[in-house]
Amino acid sequence: MRSILCPVDGAKTLDDRLETALALARVTNGHVCVQIASPFAEMAVWEPFGGAALTAEVIAQVREEDRALADKVDARLAPQDVPFDVMETAQAPIPAAYASARFADVVVTSLADPLVEELVLGVRSPVLAVPKGAPLVDFTGPAMIAWDGGIEAAHAMRAALPLLTRASMVHIVAVEEKPDALPALDAAAYLSRHGIHAETHAIQAAGPIAATLVDTARRLGAGLIVMGLFGRSRLRELLLGGVSRAMLDNSTLPLLLAH
Repeated sequence: MRSILCPVDGAKTLDDRLETALALARVTNGHVCVQIASPFAEMAVWEPFGGAALTAEVIAQVREEDRALADKVDARLAPQDVPFDVMETAQAPIPAAYASARFADVVVTSLADPLVEELVLGVRSPVLAVPKGAPLVDFTGPAMIAWDGGIEAAHAMRAALPLLTRASMVHIVAVEEKPDALPALDAAAYLSRHGIHAETHAIQAAGPIAATLVDTARRLGAGLIVMGLFGRSRLRELLLGGVSRAMLDNSTLPLLLAH
C-alpha cells in the first residue's frame, strides 16, 4: 500500500485522516497524495439567483478556502518523514476520488464523512475509514476480519493483505454465515498461503451483529476491522438497515472496507 490517496476538506476529521495516512506511509514506505476537490463548474451552473457576479464571488471564496487548506496541509506534512503531494481539483469530491483512486492502493477517509459509503462502493481500491478523533497509527497490533463468507468479505480480506501481514495476530470472526457461504476455515487456509496464521472464531450475536463485531474486536485487542460492505442487497440494507449501515454509523474502531 505505497500509493495512498487521502481526500480532505475543512472538516474536523482532517487531522484523523492525515495522521492515519502518515502512519500508513511510514510502515509501507509509501507516498501520500492529499486531494482537495471543489466542483467550481457545478457552482456556476447551480447558482439559483444573483447572477454571474455572485457566482464569481462564491467561486473566488471557495478557491481561497481551498488554497488556505492546501497551505495548511503542506505546512503540516512538510516536516514529516513521508513523501507527499497536495492536489487541488475542480471536480466534485466523489468523481475526483474515483479518478485518482485508479492509481491508489488504498484510500484513507473518515467514518464521519457522509460520502464514505459512496466512496467504498465506487472505487476499486480498499478504503481505510477511521472514527472521528481516533486515527489509526499502529499497524502492528491484532486485526480482525468480519467474515460472513460473501464475495465482498473475500475482496476486503485480499485487499487487506499488506496490513494483515504486519498484524501481530489476525482473527477471523463469523457471527452468522449465509447458507452458501465459504466457511471461515477456507479464509484461514487462504491467509496461511501468505504466511498469515489466523485464528477463527464462530460466535453468537449478543444483540445487534454490528455491536457484537465491535465488542469482539475490542475483546480480542484488535485495532482494525476488515469487512466487506453491503454483502446483501444494497437496497434491502438501505431500507431495512443492516450490519454495513450500522458499522458505518457506529463503529468506534477503524474499518478497512471493500465491496
